[in-house]
Amino acid sequence: MTNPTLMLYASLEASEPMSGSAAFAVGAASALGAHLDVLTPFVDIPVSDNWKGRTAEQIEQESETRRQRTASLANAITNRAQEIGVSVTGQTEWAHAFGVIPFVGDQAKLRDLCVTGVDRSIFLSERKVAEHLLFDSGRPVIIVPARYAAPFACKKVTVAWDHSRTSARALHDALPFLHLADEVNLVAVGGEKQFQTSPDRATIEAVLGRKGLNVRFEQIDLGKRTIGQALQDFALERGAELLVMGAYGHSRLREFILGGATREVLDEPQLPVLMSH
Repeated sequence: MTNPTLMLYASLEASEPMSGSAAFAVGAASALGAHLDVLTPFVDIPVSDNWKGRTAEQIEQESETRRQRTASLANAITNRAQEIGVSVTGQTEWAHAFGVIPFVGDQAKLRDLCVTGVDRSIFLSERKVAEHLLFDSGRPVIIVPARYAAPFACKKVTVAWDHSRTSARALHDALPFLHLADEVNLVAVGGEKQFQTSPDRATIEAVLGRKGLNVRFEQIDLGKRTIGQALQDFALERGAELLVMGAYGHSRLREFILGGATREVLDEPQLPVLMSH
């Protein structure tokens, strides 16, 4: 990517400036020499259980407090980025006529890559935002576990490879990260579907090697695990700091029908995962 731009979607309830998706996005922007756009939309949500007993002044004060907390989160993330020399901008206001999730998706279409968490416990589920980004923005998305707190690293990367169009798209979307890596492991999980492809292991490794990548291709057995479990287990066993995989699914009347591995990794990512559809 030339002059790449990353976008971080940071929710007020689930984001911390020094961990999770924010920490990953800042570190990734620094490593890639990218500009970072921090999007923390101010969403005015009533938080009191005693709705009928509140005065107009109390409602207004709650809204102002939430606005201030949103601005503080955006400032904390942008300040951290600036401290390590990352070009960064922050945004809290958004076009309310479109709804916050479609607004985030429209913003993502203009960036090279998006970073978000997948917390489902909050009012505006990060998981729903991540799904929308995956299937509507046309951009790759990195989902990051909330517990992620390690300094950004991308020395070892695992790529899920089933010889499909979607895995090819994910592989090439991830090239900026793969070029940071000392070791790239392509892994095909057997036992659930048969692969029909002409390139053998030597061809795969040689072609990707000409891109300057140190690649090793392996096929592993599924055993009694799901594909999502097998992929994440393999990545963690190899010490990977990033898993790359294609996201499967389609939209029907705005309800997402996800492939099993996609759903499982979105439910509980064990490490940062770059997904591409």
